[in-house]
Amino acid sequence: MTARPEGSLSEALEGSIAAATHLTTRDAAAVAAARALAAKIDAWDVIVRWAQDDAAQTGARPRIPAHDNISLGSFLKYLEALQIVPPAEHRKPGPASTASDSQRQINEMRQQIARGALTLVPDASQEQRPR
Repeated sequence: MTARPEGSLSEALEGSIAAATHLTTRDAAAVAAARALAAKIDAWDVIVRWAQDDAAQTGARPRIPAHDNISLGSFLKYLEALQIVPPAEHRKPGPASTASDSQRQINEMRQQIARGALTLVPDASQEQRPR
């Protein structure tokens, strides 16, 4: 990942919108919501800087308002909905499995069950009934 480019999130969003030739007036509401969210996120950065400046002057701990852990996730969802973020690149493979042979067999059986290739309930037509 490269270093964060200079400028605001709002500026970056405007560049993405300008480059997105597929957007139409039908997307106007989502674009407006993404712009509002970008402005909110940019304002949060300013508020944090003010709090850090105040703390530097007084020597006290920064008095930053309650953390917003929703806006960035919501913003990314708007970008995905507008299709102005590239799809995820090929994902890196996870770490090599350290499961034992028996655990691998269990995992394989679970996958077969999920695919419907294996059932755990016996077929009633093949059951032998007690005489």
